[in-house]
Amino acid sequence: MRHSRFAKNKRISVLTTAAGSAVFSCAVICGFVLLLAFLVSKIDATDIILSAMSTLALCAGAFSGGYVSGKKRRRNGLLMGVLCGVFVFIIIVIVSHFFAKTVESFSMTTKLVLTLIFAGIGGVVGVNSKRGKF
Repeated sequence: MRHSRFAKNKRISVLTTAAGSAVFSCAVICGFVLLLAFLVSKIDATDIILSAMSTLALCAGAFSGGYVSGKKRRRNGLLMGVLCGVFVFIIIVIVSHFFAKTVESFSMTTKLVLTLIFAGIGGVVGVNSKRGKF
């Protein structure tokens, strides 16, 4: 009986770890967007450069969220990264629906693929990284 409770708590822990990492990932994305917005205010950027910058922010945020998720769990890095990527993508869809009205865009599939790939890579790197001294 105790073992089944432990397994239930373990599943919840996986979801909460991935969701917490996704929130961290969104914070990193916002930080990158603010930094890139500052750079764009200093230079004249075309639409292609703006698209590349937003893709860079998405990939860096997804990687960092996957890394934190894999580092926290210390196993199943690819699964934890992809799960974190799913949460990040859901947050992106919700935010873009309310603010940008771009949910129907074709680029959503590209964003999903990039988010899952980079979050998965981040999860694998996080699991395989050395533990800190603290």
